[in-house]
Amino acid sequence: MYRVILIDIDDTLFDYAQAEEYAIKKVFEDFRYFDHERNQQKYEEMKKEYKIINGILWKELEKGTVKSDELKIKRFEILFEKVGLSYNAADFSKQYLKRLSEGTFLFDESEKLCKYLNEKYKIAVVTNGMKEVQYSRVENSKVGKYINKIIVSDDIGISKPYAGIFEYALKELEHKNKDDVIMIGDSLTADIQGGINFGIDTCWVNLKNKEKEKNIEPKYTVEKLEELYNIL
Repeated sequence: MYRVILIDIDDTLFDYAQAEEYAIKKVFEDFRYFDHERNQQKYEEMKKEYKIINGILWKELEKGTVKSDELKIKRFEILFEKVGLSYNAADFSKQYLKRLSEGTFLFDESEKLCKYLNEKYKIAVVTNGMKEVQYSRVENSKVGKYINKIIVSDDIGISKPYAGIFEYALKELEHKNKDDVIMIGDSLTADIQGGINFGIDTCWVNLKNKEKEKNIEPKYTVEKLEELYNIL
């Protein structure tokens, strides 16, 4: 029987695609990119480029080959060079993170699930996001009141899948026994591999029908949040 739930937020409880779409649109508006209709097609192309660049850099973060402070700015430096924009990447990044922090878009079942979990378990969010973004998003969302601790890799200097972030989470929850802890998340390489590295049970939340990666075996897999009630 579990006593502690460690859970990711993006693409697990929160709809990150919606938050990202909102933030990108708003930051380009903030920088007055939408002065002319002719910019719309180029904007759509830039969004695709950004998501590719951002995805590559987040994989590098998981491997430990790039730091979060570097990632924040580098993704826009690469993007602007590729598409020929002259915005200051550091200023743009700062405003983008502000807009992203406003993105508290939850999946339909998330609030009900967190209320249910809060009544039975200690709950800690364990996320690889940026501290300027993730604390605000959780605390200002409808699930914030059900979360006991928020652990952000950018704040403590350890990212999933490294075992240290999970060890830190348990210390924050004042809990020592790994046998009654489970990590729940959407990323096989960060959440599931991280839980395995730390020696705890794992549950892969595959809401977006991702392909399973070889050699990473979660204890459980769910394709809808409602299926978690059968496990917990």
